[in-house]
Amino acid sequence: MSDTSRTRTPRRGRPPTMTSEQIVEQARTHLVAGGADGLSMRALAKSLGTTPMALYRHVGDKEQLISAVLDTYSQGLGALDLPDDPGDRLRSVFAAIFDVLASERWIIELLQRGGRGGSGALVMVDQAIAACIELGMQPRRALLTYRALWNYALGALLNIYDGDRPADGSASPLAQKIRATDAGELPTLKAVLEDWPQGTTQQHYLEGLDILIDGYIARFGRESDGRGVSE
Repeated sequence: MSDTSRTRTPRRGRPPTMTSEQIVEQARTHLVAGGADGLSMRALAKSLGTTPMALYRHVGDKEQLISAVLDTYSQGLGALDLPDDPGDRLRSVFAAIFDVLASERWIIELLQRGGRGGSGALVMVDQAIAACIELGMQPRRALLTYRALWNYALGALLNIYDGDRPADGSASPLAQKIRATDAGELPTLKAVLEDWPQGTTQQHYLEGLDILIDGYIARFGRESDGRGVSE
């Protein structure tokens, strides 16, 4: 008589269906926790209960996966309700870009090393350049204005996560150097030292954004009707 009391190993059935959306969402969790360098296909596969090869079949390699995460993350940017006034629209575009990107450090790390933004952000690029053209800039000047504003935004974003900034909120190493220098050598820096930023805040960023946009509009607006500055 056979011993039926022994525990039998259950037969493995087909693994549960895994979607690309689930992989992308789990990848984002890994990116938030450990940044781009902390994301590995092996660790991601383990957390999903599958194999790296299965991930490759669904989403491609690591860079393609990160690109898919960025595309998903940036979808909200393309759906924003923007003002009709082109100047206000330009401000809204770059305010939204700053708010969204500043919320995720791993995105800043990708941008810092040359990674691309998500496809949803392309809608914002299009809106920004269109706003510049509506303000009277020639298309080439509109593109240059967009690039200048983006470089300002990127610099502000990188300054948020400045590794040299003290965690206790004390003066930065650069501010300490200015303070220790004789006023005769750096008279202007000494005069503005109390306002020296301890890293970018949204308020500082928006104040600078207004200065730049107002300046570009004043300098290059109305080019199309002949009253602007020629190339």
